[in-house]
Amino acid sequence: MNSDGARAQAFVGRLLQNPALRGLTVLQREEHIHQFLRSNAPQLGPTLASHQFFPGKNWQQIVSLLYAALHEATDKHLIPDIDRMVREQIAFTFVHLLHERRVDTAKLVAQVSALIQKLLSRVEFRRAMVGPYTALRYNVIDRYLDEVFNRKKYVHFELTKVQRLRLGKDEIRQYVQLNILLKPTIAMITLPVQNQRQYQTGIVQHQFADKVLRLLKKELQALPEPVLKSAVDANVSFNEHHFLEATARLSAIFSARARNYQPDLKVDRGADSPDKSWLNVARRNYKFYGFDVKMLDELYKIAAENMW
Repeated sequence: MNSDGARAQAFVGRLLQNPALRGLTVLQREEHIHQFLRSNAPQLGPTLASHQFFPGKNWQQIVSLLYAALHEATDKHLIPDIDRMVREQIAFTFVHLLHERRVDTAKLVAQVSALIQKLLSRVEFRRAMVGPYTALRYNVIDRYLDEVFNRKKYVHFELTKVQRLRLGKDEIRQYVQLNILLKPTIAMITLPVQNQRQYQTGIVQHQFADKVLRLLKKELQALPEPVLKSAVDANVSFNEHHFLEATARLSAIFSARARNYQPDLKVDRGADSPDKSWLNVARRNYKFYGFDVKMLDELYKIAAENMW
């Protein structure tokens, strides 16, 4: 490694040791550092261009070195963990039932893992993966699906009667987990950011999602098309397309919720619990984020009753 690379690794290493980042996933830490570098560029630029750090480099060259070192440090933990999720956590039993025949699970797992590892080279994909990775890392959907199946109200009806999933609770959990994991594949194609809403939400037009779906079918041939379609549809606004799959709508909500999720976050006395607070804000802004407000209402009631 050259001296610039070593300096970049050392600088990033000090940033990662910041106590404020404790309790965050590796991708949440990476995003915080990205934001720190962007926000403090005017102050950091002259310092990092000095002889002590990266002499003769402009800010763009410096930040490229830092991003490369940061991504390398993240990937040491991220890639093995995602591989574990794909191999052990999702299980893919639901794919056999959807196909009504046995499928080559080993081939399916290999295709999913390889695609995600390839897409990690794209900054847009890494940013889109923050929420989904956190959602799977902490199993944020599990307790909600348990309640959904106990209550058998709107969300259950949309999954079993509207989307017509003839699957048990565990298989639907796997389905949603895989959708969450594959939702960021929308970044397979670079879409120029046209407005603040698109940057904040990642929402795309249905025609763009269809274009990504065509590519995704070539990459993940072992998966049924409805599963892939639901994953990319999680990036489309339900308020503009009311025929989105229930699994896509759930994936959109939980991916967004998990973006800033911290399981051990302490709540001030008298304040709402974290999930209840987030879901309440999401209900007020459902049109902006393209969420299904009826789903949010049910999830909000679940969070409130369980003090989540």
